[in-house]
Amino acid sequence: MKVAVASMGTVPEALVGVRFGMCSQFLVFDLDTMEYVVVSVPSQERQRDRVSLAAIRAVAGQSVAAVITGHIKDICRQTLLDLGIEVVDGVEGMTVREAIERYRVSGLAERETRKGFITRVAVVTSGEGLEARLEDPLGVCASFVVVDPATKDCEAVRVARRATAREVSMSGIRAVVESGAGVLITPAIHPECCLALQALAVSVYLAPVGITVRHVLERYESGQLQQVEYGF
Repeated sequence: MKVAVASMGTVPEALVGVRFGMCSQFLVFDLDTMEYVVVSVPSQERQRDRVSLAAIRAVAGQSVAAVITGHIKDICRQTLLDLGIEVVDGVEGMTVREAIERYRVSGLAERETRKGFITRVAVVTSGEGLEARLEDPLGVCASFVVVDPATKDCEAVRVARRATAREVSMSGIRAVVESGAGVLITPAIHPECCLALQALAVSVYLAPVGITVRHVLERYESGQLQQVEYGF
């Protein structure tokens, strides 16, 4: 059995696509082997009806039994159903991998199983807003931006100045946790700081210096950033 998942990126770590008709690729899984292929949707110059039709053709051409996605228009849903393809919509706040694993267990039959947890993201930067750029890592930079991935609302958080680098790092960790962020994105991080954040249930990802907060989020959502993990 094959299942297509609308994806914001080309890897299973990417988030599930928000809108079926605007998704540029799907990950098609074989549930027996869990192997997958990336199926791209041809560009239709942003004409929504044509994009939706192209997406339907892309998944139907893979002989899938089901499609997992975020929002989908009624006409697209009905077209897929008419083709004998099950539609599991309203999936949000989770990666493609998590969505396909939940589908294997329960078929995502209950609406509540289709909702993941959309965590706030802290991005280390000395600027403010989505156009601020990554410069210094946690422990050196005196501020970061906290973003809600769903709305793109953001706020700047200042880190209290301390005498030593260790004190600055601890102050930064405390500020990240108090902001409610579940993810920290930084150009670099000391292993001790990463371990402390992991212990506090904050995931750490690395992003290159010089790109904007907006581009950092796009890379995070598409699964392009490297997660940093250390064993306890």
